[in-house]
Amino acid sequence: MRKLTQILVPILVLGLLGGTMVIMLTMILAPVPPEVEGSCNGSIPSGCTVFTVSKDDQVFFGGNDDYINSDSYYWVDPGDEQNYGAIWIGYPDDVQQGVNEKGLAYDANGLPRVDTNPHRERGPVSGGYTFYPIQILHECATVAEVIEWVNTHQWHSYMHDQMQFADASGDAVIISAGEDGELVFTRKPAGDGFLVSTNFNVANPSNGYGYPCWRYDTATDQLSELLSRESELTVQDATDVLDAVHTEGGSSWTLESMVADLPNGVVYLYTFHQFEQPLVLNVAEEIAKDPPSSMLSKMFPEEVRAESARRYQQALSNQDLCTRIGKAWAGLVLASLVVIILFARRNLWGWIFWLDVAILLGPLGLLVWLIAGRGQKASSWQVALVEAIGHLPPITLTFMIFLAVIILFPQAQSNQPLQVLFVLVLPLLLGWLFYQGPLLALAARQGYLRTLGQRLPVAWVVANLGMGGISFLALRGVRWLSNTCSMMELSIWTLVSLWVAVVIGACLGLLLLLFYEGWAVRLGFRAWSVLAFGDGAVTSPSWRRLWWWILLSFFVLIGGVLMN
Repeated sequence: MRKLTQILVPILVLGLLGGTMVIMLTMILAPVPPEVEGSCNGSIPSGCTVFTVSKDDQVFFGGNDDYINSDSYYWVDPGDEQNYGAIWIGYPDDVQQGVNEKGLAYDANGLPRVDTNPHRERGPVSGGYTFYPIQILHECATVAEVIEWVNTHQWHSYMHDQMQFADASGDAVIISAGEDGELVFTRKPAGDGFLVSTNFNVANPSNGYGYPCWRYDTATDQLSELLSRESELTVQDATDVLDAVHTEGGSSWTLESMVADLPNGVVYLYTFHQFEQPLVLNVAEEIAKDPPSSMLSKMFPEEVRAESARRYQQALSNQDLCTRIGKAWAGLVLASLVVIILFARRNLWGWIFWLDVAILLGPLGLLVWLIAGRGQKASSWQVALVEAIGHLPPITLTFMIFLAVIILFPQAQSNQPLQVLFVLVLPLLLGWLFYQGPLLALAARQGYLRTLGQRLPVAWVVANLGMGGISFLALRGVRWLSNTCSMMELSIWTLVSLWVAVVIGACLGLLLLLFYEGWAVRLGFRAWSVLAFGDGAVTSPSWRRLWWWILLSFFVLIGGVLMN
């Protein structure tokens, strides 16, 4: 029975590690539901900024459409006796921005989908999700009328955005879903002031893509400064705010921007953050001419179109960089596994140990095996290195699961309890219950529960140190990759490139763990080296010896997280 257990438990451990990775990748690669595809008002963006600012009789409405596609449409709705005319940017089934003949403007920010109360007892509305802002601009001239319209008509059964409307008087409102599913109207204060929205719900920040938001803070600071000046507002002032919050990288490039001078009915359009080259349109004249719809880029001069095309190709080419990184890393991991499988089969435990390390750490695990894992008579520092690398697989896996959750459910970025769970709890539980417990119980030839009791203080220290190091360095790599590569159409190779960033972070985690293991090995405590070398006995330091390491490890963990 013992021999059977010795065979089955390692298989179960390997199955857990491999199965978790497969499930994680499958979740990330699952297609995005159709209702959340699109641009700023229906996507998973990391951009899109909208603001309204008024001072004296000046009112400017500005918006950046941040996404990654080649172009947008421009079309004119001339209106009729019952409907106001308007100009639109976006697509007929995905309106991004609009201004009507009365000076009422619309834009939106994408948010995670939440359910809302549709109020079926109210007046019906024909058309789909994006027809609502079209009908509002058809029928309303002021923000007050917009609020009345919304309160007297049926709404969607869900929302995946927040809508901002502004009128020529300087009034503005953001319409978003409250925590109870009822609509919330966040209104700009009367008189001089401003209203800003980015990709978190202003009425419920937990419903959002990243809170706090640097674009929100930057726009707020700049608009506050503009209002504090004695000089009047200008179109250039509003344009400078959009320029300050425009984005370049990853899945979020500022493709199109609009500044609307609402009292004067003049709109300034910009393509691919070329803020020095505006396209100036008079709303009344456009409605009177009723030109045919066209691609927005064709309305700009040839040199502007050429530069936009160049920037779009640059955005696409960045996807290839992550593809190359991902493919190279996959090759290195495969090569590492082949070497371990062929040459590290000294004993069952050693083979299982190094295979686990190679699966999650790839060439980093192979390098440690080459340096310290092959010799019969390892020195104390080589033993410490093996001990340190042995702690990293479950910590690395935890961090990869954390990234998977953030990518698949961006609203988790605003969920503080969930983040605490991933940082403080999950690394400990995964490493202690499902990694150290099973493997070391068999290596020490003692019961699983007894092993758990002995390993808990060690598991706590190493989980904190490892996660602190990975958090500090890996998040910087992930941020660089997400700002460099296009994340809009996730491929397996893009995701593998994020794995590279995590393993780079694991290098710092390895260094921190090496300090601890250098101390532990000098005192005669060993665990993973017993598996790797096939000799010795598993011994663990007690709570009394480790209490100060536990405190120190918490400082390291908190420091690594706070620095990001």
